[in-house]
Amino acid sequence: MDTVNTEVVVVGGGIVGLAVARQFAIQGAQVILVEKESSLGSGTSARNSGVIHAGLYYAQDSLKERLCLRGKPLLYQYCSDKSIPYKQIGKWIVAADGQETRLEEIYQRAVSNDVAIRRLSSAELRKEAAELSCSAALDSPSTGIVDVQHLVQSLSLDFERAGGLIHCRARVESLAVSGRKAILAIQDGTHIVADLAINAAGLDALALLPEPTSDFESYYLKGSYFSYSGYVPFNRLVYPLPANGGLGIHLTFDLSGAARFGPDAQRLDEPDFSVVESDLPDFVAAISQYWPGCDPAKLRPDYSGVRPKLIGAEGVVDDYVFWGRETDPKFPVLSLLGVDSPGLTSCLAIAEYVVALAY
Repeated sequence: MDTVNTEVVVVGGGIVGLAVARQFAIQGAQVILVEKESSLGSGTSARNSGVIHAGLYYAQDSLKERLCLRGKPLLYQYCSDKSIPYKQIGKWIVAADGQETRLEEIYQRAVSNDVAIRRLSSAELRKEAAELSCSAALDSPSTGIVDVQHLVQSLSLDFERAGGLIHCRARVESLAVSGRKAILAIQDGTHIVADLAINAAGLDALALLPEPTSDFESYYLKGSYFSYSGYVPFNRLVYPLPANGGLGIHLTFDLSGAARFGPDAQRLDEPDFSVVESDLPDFVAAISQYWPGCDPAKLRPDYSGVRPKLIGAEGVVDDYVFWGRETDPKFPVLSLLGVDSPGLTSCLAIAEYVVALAY
């Protein structure tokens, strides 16, 4: 049995785990990043829409809100500094008849958080989006899209240049605590002993808690996307109001201009990444609410993502939970639970926050 000692070990090489590992390494720590897949960022991070969120929807003073608002400018600046492809494309949030009050709540929240937002007039909608069907709409100019794989590559290069070590194909079988040390048992027989372990394992994070807790259970929320092969008469992302535990089936683009719609929200007991043609009618019904001109024949199953959702004593926990270090400053494991959207937008801010907790 091989035993490796390090100051920090990070479990999970998605966007968030990678950003955290990078931040520790830049601060001068000896860091090992372990990832069960053959490459970094190939799990949940590779299956999102690549949207940089403005910070409009999250509960006031929640970690999601605070870290999104902090993370958005950090991410835009990082992408600019590192020449990572991105576009501040903006988005429209649209309300159907009867939803105007909810739309106004989003507007007021944005104003209170100094997030750029404006109401679109009927004249503007007729001029800029004549095919858009809605009773009212907001313009969020700070929403953007980013090339996720370029971001992963840049973060990993930063990490290695700062002295970090990456170990892929390293499935963690257990994460335990002995005294003031964290001990990872890797499937290949290696043990990693660290002063601090960051559990950023995404879908597996709750299962890896070194001291199982009855405070939380978890389930999975799957979101499928359908690509669209025809012309789309909009030059911004288009979002309906949030629904069913997600942000609604919305229109997104990648940096090449290719359009897709999604995600829906399907609760699962186990991860399943299939996208099925039988979901098409639900997509058509949702899209037609704001774009009646959508041609169902041009929609094709594309890909899906699965995100973890926590359940606490009072129901679904709609925030990030950093378990372990906040309650005991000397506890050698910090688990990042329930980290879903806007994790991509918040990744650099999450990294700052986690390193601050450690020191």
